[in-house]
Amino acid sequence: MSAPDITARNKAAYLQAKDAFNDGDLQACLRFYSPQHQIRSRPSPPGRAGIQAFFEQSRRDWPGLRIEVEHAVAEGDWVMGRSNVHATHDTAVMGVLPTGKLVHTTFWDLHRFDEQGLIAESWNLLDGLPIMAALGLLPALK
Repeated sequence: MSAPDITARNKAAYLQAKDAFNDGDLQACLRFYSPQHQIRSRPSPPGRAGIQAFFEQSRRDWPGLRIEVEHAVAEGDWVMGRSNVHATHDTAVMGVLPTGKLVHTTFWDLHRFDEQGLIAESWNLLDGLPIMAALGLLPALK
């Protein structure tokens, strides 16, 4: 497979994984991850169990969570995305009882794909300040 074909394959897989997550089909989403997948942005043992636990916890904490990919840039084995996230605060999060408020934030994720076109490594960065502000956990600005 040529380099442009690999790049296009990986970017398409990245976007399809996000669509499966949004559809609530975590098993379909997990099929885009290598059995040896490693989360690199926090201590995590290798294997799909770590990313599966992350997805399941995200769905428990934010049942209506939606990811809107704004930018996805791919080069060879690498895909990086910037996404907006929207959810309603329907469950207790960060010690705050449900408020029913709509919460918006942004996250960036970087993925390295293996030779089979599966996500082998992931780095994630979430902007937590908008979440904390929506939940009333930040002091008011003067």
